[in-house]
Amino acid sequence: MRLVARIPDQRQVGALVDSLKNIGLQRSDMVISDLAEVQEYGSVEEAIDAGISMTKTERDGLGELKPFAAGVKGLEGDEGIIVAVKVPKHKLDRIRSIMEQSGAVEIIQD
Repeated sequence: MRLVARIPDQRQVGALVDSLKNIGLQRSDMVISDLAEVQEYGSVEEAIDAGISMTKTERDGLGELKPFAAGVKGLEGDEGIIVAVKVPKHKLDRIRSIMEQSGAVEIIQD
C-alpha cells in the first residue's frame, strides 16, 4: 500500500520526514516531490542536468517527462509538496495519523 500526503509547507515536510524516521522508515522509503509547475525540457538529459529527479514508473515511456504527481490518481490540490510512502497494512493508520499531525491537507491511499 502507498499513502500520499500533500503538505503546504516545506518545514512541515521536514517534520513529517523526521517523524517517519522516528518510527523506523528510511528516507529511501519516501518519494518527495514539489507540485510547482514543471519546466519544459527538450530531453531527459537536459532535465537531469538541471537537477530534476527522475522517477521511473510502470506507466512511463522511454524519454517521457512528467512530474511524479501526474501518476497519483485522485490528487485534488495543485500546490505544495507531496510525500509518498509505501507502508505495510498494519502501519497504515499510524502513518496516516502522523501525516495529519504534520499538516497534510490531503492524504490519498492507493
